[in-house]
Amino acid sequence: MHSDYERLCKLSSVAQIGWWEANFKTNQYLCSEFLRNLLGLDKNEVAFEEVHSLIREDYRHRLIREFFSIVRLNRYDQTFPVVVNNKEIWVHSRLGFVEDGPDAETTAFGYVQCVADPTLNLTSETLNRINEQLSRQNSISHSLSHFVQDANPSPGINNILKDILQFFKGGRVYIFEYDEDRHYQSCTFEVVAKGVRPEIDSLQDIPAATLPWWTSRVLSGRSVILSSLEELQGKATEAEYEILGRQDIKSLMVIPLMTGDKVWGYMGVDLVDRYYQWNHEDYQWFASLANIVSICMELRRAKDEAERERTFLSNLFRYMPLGYIRMTIICDKAGIPVDYLIADANSISSEIIGKSREEYVGKLASQLNFDYKEKLEYILDMTDDNCHKELDEYFPKTGKSCRCIVYSPEKNEVVALFMDATDTIQAHKALDRSEKLFRNIFANIPVGVEIYDKDGFLIDINNKDMEIFGVRTKEDVIGVNLFYNPNITDDLKVRIKEEEEVDFRMNYKFRATEGYYETGKRGYIALYTKVSQLFDGEGIFMGYLFLNIDNTERIDAIQRIQDFENFFLLISDYAKVGYAKLNLLDRQGYAIKQWFKNMGENEDTPLGEIVGVYRKLHPDDRQLVLDFYRKVIAGERKHFRGEVRVRNASGGQGEEWNWIRMNIMVSHHDPENAVIELIGINYDITELKEIEEKLIEAKEKAEEADRLKSAFLANMSHEIRTPLNAIVGFSGLLMETEDLEERQQYMDIVEENNDLLLQLISDILDLSKIEAGTFEFTRSEVNVNLLCEDIVRSMQMKVSENVELVFDPHPAECYIVSDRNRLHQLISNFVNNATKFTSEGYIRVGYNYADENHLRFYVSDTGIGIEEEHRVQIFDRFVKLNSFVHGTGLGLSICRSIIEQLGGEIGVESEVGKGSCFWFVLPIT
Repeated sequence: MHSDYERLCKLSSVAQIGWWEANFKTNQYLCSEFLRNLLGLDKNEVAFEEVHSLIREDYRHRLIREFFSIVRLNRYDQTFPVVVNNKEIWVHSRLGFVEDGPDAETTAFGYVQCVADPTLNLTSETLNRINEQLSRQNSISHSLSHFVQDANPSPGINNILKDILQFFKGGRVYIFEYDEDRHYQSCTFEVVAKGVRPEIDSLQDIPAATLPWWTSRVLSGRSVILSSLEELQGKATEAEYEILGRQDIKSLMVIPLMTGDKVWGYMGVDLVDRYYQWNHEDYQWFASLANIVSICMELRRAKDEAERERTFLSNLFRYMPLGYIRMTIICDKAGIPVDYLIADANSISSEIIGKSREEYVGKLASQLNFDYKEKLEYILDMTDDNCHKELDEYFPKTGKSCRCIVYSPEKNEVVALFMDATDTIQAHKALDRSEKLFRNIFANIPVGVEIYDKDGFLIDINNKDMEIFGVRTKEDVIGVNLFYNPNITDDLKVRIKEEEEVDFRMNYKFRATEGYYETGKRGYIALYTKVSQLFDGEGIFMGYLFLNIDNTERIDAIQRIQDFENFFLLISDYAKVGYAKLNLLDRQGYAIKQWFKNMGENEDTPLGEIVGVYRKLHPDDRQLVLDFYRKVIAGERKHFRGEVRVRNASGGQGEEWNWIRMNIMVSHHDPENAVIELIGINYDITELKEIEEKLIEAKEKAEEADRLKSAFLANMSHEIRTPLNAIVGFSGLLMETEDLEERQQYMDIVEENNDLLLQLISDILDLSKIEAGTFEFTRSEVNVNLLCEDIVRSMQMKVSENVELVFDPHPAECYIVSDRNRLHQLISNFVNNATKFTSEGYIRVGYNYADENHLRFYVSDTGIGIEEEHRVQIFDRFVKLNSFVHGTGLGLSICRSIIEQLGGEIGVESEVGKGSCFWFVLPIT
């Protein structure tokens, strides 16, 4: 091996060839023996500076710059002279390859060969190539000149690319540009040789991430120079190799286009018909053109930007909503300011001042008929201080108020800018009014409002919120922290902090707030809250806004509505009443279950298969209903009421019919918009029909009974008259006779007739009790809540508009064993009396437990009340405290009788002018 190395050194010396290795991290060369001897070096490793100092001075600066570009370009091929011991030697140095080691260490390997002085023997071929390059550069310089000057830069760029294409005899020359974030690249310019397929359309918005090697190299400012695509092996990805191979590229050279240290694109040339070994001269020339194109495009952008800026400023001066006046100070020969000239002004200033530009532009202040000296002193004070001043000016001719800014851009020049602040001033006044209105709304809006700072401390609260939470004064709650509120859960606190808008419902318990703030409320409320984060005009978080609504009454109302709906369905089922609402034209709508049942249909049957068909109706009745519908559509009828026959569910040979009463009303008639809305109510009157028949029979019996009763009364009248006549007659004779025996006989007759009359009356009263059924009671389990709700609901229409009839808060359920009808009679009698004597306020129906075995019912009102001396006799028969009020005076007496029969007690509490409370107590079982 030693002998092989010695032979290699001898051959290297004979061939005048040596090698070098450059470490760009340590900035040192490792030189071969031939190179060390050639340069007169005394060691193998030597610093870059020591070797570069041997290069002839006129080549040194350029070669050093190109040597260090190896890191970016991976290309180096130079011929240059070195001076060793005052002797000039020409060498040719070429890069072999570059390796990237660990810790960002880049190492380049190349060779050096001694060559003859190239300047001594320039061949015609070399001269032709130089002339050709000069010619191309001259052509490109003209193209660049037009590129910078022409309004449309595209032709100039295309001309440059054509020159490059022709010079390299290439197939395609192009420019790619990256987007602002350098995530995508697009081909913006392309010229192709004859017969070469353009690729510009398919090379748009290519993701840079799909070309990792290519993108990394170009964006780092390094060129891509490939004599063959095979050089990509082991470097580029399959996708990069595929996209280049698809374009039939044999060789290519790409130069990054840069502005400062930022790559904004690249320019390249593709050879599609041959392979080519690019030399350093090719790279230098193409890189120079790329740099020139980049600079020119940047200059063009700067020029366009300057033109846009100039146009913008021109338009701004012309159209800006500011009055503009430029003034020039006039000095005398001694340099003392004596006047000023209105040099320029825009049209807005004329509108503000109320004069045309011709009246003051180009004229001296002394010519404009106003005291200009005070203005001159003001202007001079400002120019001397080299500052700007602001003042408010009012122009009486136009009525405009302006904010004026005056400054001196240069010596003896003053500019005044007038901004019309009339609307602003009016807006400030309107804003003041709006703020007062807002404060009024904030204080009185029927929604609770709370405002917290960014740390959650309460800074304001309105009147409604104080009412909702039972707060006496703002001072009692200002400063509390919402994140310490025991009613707000931890999860809700996190949502309030993280989300811009939050809404929630809760049962707000006042017992939990003990120690958090003072409140006058107890129990809980059904609270709905909406929370919004507050931000200022710059989007900076400021705090929280809470909107609170007490839904307690609403939820109670909803529950009552639901109870009513359930009760209505119960009544509907019990009373066999059906309800439906639909559009006659499309037969879409809804109906309750009983409506279907009354029509003999299944509740799952669509309304469209029932209405207008009525297959279960008797044919005669069906025709009546269908005729009504035809007239409704024609606008001739709006209501139908009639009794129809519907085939019952039994069917068969013994077919029977149910009687149904139908009421159909037109609630909305708008056929032009395809709407004819009907409301239908039907109810089964089959039993009523049967009862009607029985009533007819009963009527006949009653008429017979009435005849018998009349005869009975006539007879009883006679029977009563008879003993009365006897008593009256013999009582008179008794007074006239003096015979003791005759007197005794008369007395016996009177006594006998008295007994007869007494017995007769007793028999009549007993008969009356049997007929009236006064003292018969039927005991059963009674739902107290349902009973009271029925009474309140049924009596609701009897109370006046200014009186509220309510069922006071009560337990969820309550049952007693009693006579429901008698209880209904009792409470209804109380409510009826209250309605007669209450013109405004309320009537409250309620109950509570007197003890564990007794229930106390009451009806209280805000009526006229009862004087104390009348309370004792209020329950007596035929007692009427107000003769102008209808009634027999027996109602309360009957109530007392019923209560006593049921084993309870009755009473009244009242105060004149404030109202009364009638009550009775009954055993629960």
